[in-house]
Amino acid sequence: MPRRALVALAALALTASAAVAAGSAATADSQAAAPPLGQAVAAAMVGAHGQQAKAYFRTDYVPAPVVEPQRTNGQWAFGTTVIPIPADAREQHGTPESAIFLARSTGKGWQVAFDGTAEFRTMARQAPDSVLSKAEKDLFTTEAKALAENTGLALPWKQGATWGWGGGPHGYGGNTRPFSSIDFGGNGQVLAAAPGRVYKSCRSGDSALVTVVHTNGYRTSYYHMSNLTTLADGAAVQTGTYLGTASTRLPCGGSANGAHVHFTLLNGSGSYVAVNGKTIGGWTFYEGAQAYGGYAKRGGTISYPGSGRLTNYGIS
Repeated sequence: MPRRALVALAALALTASAAVAAGSAATADSQAAAPPLGQAVAAAMVGAHGQQAKAYFRTDYVPAPVVEPQRTNGQWAFGTTVIPIPADAREQHGTPESAIFLARSTGKGWQVAFDGTAEFRTMARQAPDSVLSKAEKDLFTTEAKALAENTGLALPWKQGATWGWGGGPHGYGGNTRPFSSIDFGGNGQVLAAAPGRVYKSCRSGDSALVTVVHTNGYRTSYYHMSNLTTLADGAAVQTGTYLGTASTRLPCGGSANGAHVHFTLLNGSGSYVAVNGKTIGGWTFYEGAQAYGGYAKRGGTISYPGSGRLTNYGIS
């Protein structure tokens, strides 16, 4: 082969090698710039809920979120994420900050949205059925409903049974407002307060934070349970479906004195709703001047936390 041809071939080979190297470098840079799914969801969670969690837990920092993808096809992902209560938090009694997420790969990273937002509703309509079922799409894309004072919720145990309650209306972080939580005592079975779909987050052994997204515009969460239901995330539940057993478990931090379920009321956007004036299980709850006080009333009967008892009259 003539020398000139050999030189030309060598130059072409060098150009091709340089192009491949440049392309590989660009791909590597792109991959390095694009965070993995867990990191992207965690960053979005800190941005959306971090300051609220920091204020509620009374900490000087935002703990690293726990990210638990439940379904993914490589391009889409659906799951839960939680900011846990750290051991050094100055407010230990409360509920970990949780959210349900959808994420979509953009080729350069992940677009992440949390339930209750317009972005989540838009993404939910576009998500493949393998990641978000049609029934879940219907649930999550329904516009927020006006919430009734009569919640359409039962108390979270067997209808007709009577439990004690050790903590009256109190906040997500104990004394924080709104007073959206109640502590129901008893070493018994915790049941869904109304129809909806169940989701677990911050799983640890046989415990987790459990949330039920109801069809009436409310959500309820249940903390400190053990022996959880084996239902998959997104499974339908009815009023009275078994969720777990009242316990003292702390899968995502916090504190618990005696077996109970920390029951929390939320709206369709995942924001906390004051239980004051709300009827649940046939009782209307009223908050006191201080957290854990207040009372429940049914007709002429009044029950106080600590010594009082509550019979579950179901959905009224």
